[in-house]
Amino acid sequence: MPRVIDRLLSEHVNLDRLVRLLDRRPSLHAVPDAPHIGLLVDTLFYLTRFPDVTHHPLEDRIVERLRARDALPAGLADEIEAQHVTLARQGLALLGDLEGALRQDTMSPEGAEANIRLYAERLRHNMAVEELALFPVAVRELDEEDWRMIEHMTPAGEPDPLFDTAVEARFAELRHAIALEADCRCDP
Repeated sequence: MPRVIDRLLSEHVNLDRLVRLLDRRPSLHAVPDAPHIGLLVDTLFYLTRFPDVTHHPLEDRIVERLRARDALPAGLADEIEAQHVTLARQGLALLGDLEGALRQDTMSPEGAEANIRLYAERLRHNMAVEELALFPVAVRELDEEDWRMIEHMTPAGEPDPLFDTAVEARFAELRHAIALEADCRCDP
């Protein structure tokens, strides 16, 4: 299996851990300074920072190479790219929704919770589409030169601030929560 696909699948495992963590987060009706609120903010911040900036653009390059080879149905390619745009837009909006819900001025806690659940489901769906429809076609249709071009066309990006060996200080508590709640043995 190509190294890029291995990397993306590994990142999907990590993203799924975050989605499961979002599923388990307590209600926003708790005390606004409760520890889980900070974890929720860090989770949403991470999701708008790493996947939107590093992970999804790499997948978009795969879609582009498959389009160039006429190896991926146009509707599927459009869907994957649109999912990435929607996730990026909704992730940023969720941070504002969360702030509004905690202040109880521009968003109700119920509205923010519903939007967070919808975002988690969209991310879960996006990963399923890629794993079931995009990655197998890419493995079958792309050659070594394609994979080199994909890696070359994709900016290096920063290392994963949550799941790489050196966790950013901001995400240390989140990584620990993932290790405890998701039993992923990913806490250093």
